[in-house]
Amino acid sequence: MNIKLYTEVVCHFYSTIGVIEKKKFNRGANTVSSLFDRCLSKHYNGLTKLRISLIDKNDYYTFSEPSKMSPIYHVAKTFDFDNYFAQNKLEGRKIILETMYDSITDMCQKLSLDLNPFTKAYKKVKELNYINKFMFKKLTFSQNRKHKAGIEIETNEDAATISALITDKDRKQIQKVELLKTLPHDMFIYSVIHKGKWISINEYQVSDSSGQINFIANMLGKCDINYVPKNNTIEELKEAMKELSP
Repeated sequence: MNIKLYTEVVCHFYSTIGVIEKKKFNRGANTVSSLFDRCLSKHYNGLTKLRISLIDKNDYYTFSEPSKMSPIYHVAKTFDFDNYFAQNKLEGRKIILETMYDSITDMCQKLSLDLNPFTKAYKKVKELNYINKFMFKKLTFSQNRKHKAGIEIETNEDAATISALITDKDRKQIQKVELLKTLPHDMFIYSVIHKGKWISINEYQVSDSSGQINFIANMLGKCDINYVPKNNTIEELKEAMKELSP
């Protein structure tokens, strides 16, 4: 079975920067690493995850292969956090990408892997101008087949914005309706979106996996939330929504 490599970049817990700075860095790094992983098309047999831990210690570098305890390739290396935080968001993303690519290149050399798929993903991230925006579900036709709609996600250092994208039948945008903003990590994003469907010729609904929280976007650009309690009360569902706020 071929498994796609998942790349994670984090501030090493031994680094001396503050908790707030670590959280800020990890969010920024996640923006780039998740975009890179989506751009990576090659699947490798048995290669599951590369974790890149960055530390503010001079001349530090380690590389370890998976063990019985942890099925993760691990790079730990020196990183200039002061320089990173002195940059704007775009320049910070560029630094993260270069750090990732250098680590992946080293991994490929050590494991005799083909670097080409990673190089293509690296170049693709640049072509996309480091913007982490994608369709979660493909566009589907409305009942009268005059419009299409799908779920768009855009992630940055501050939040993940989940929207319903509504187009004409030729995919020309008519409306983009923001449904919610949540924390910029897949764990939070995919806890509130599971599927989307047209519920009328003018309304597109996005639901969580339980079907208890339903975001309804309409052709006028408005969004309503419909709570359908099953395992929770309406108050509990609303409180759960608040906890997802960035």
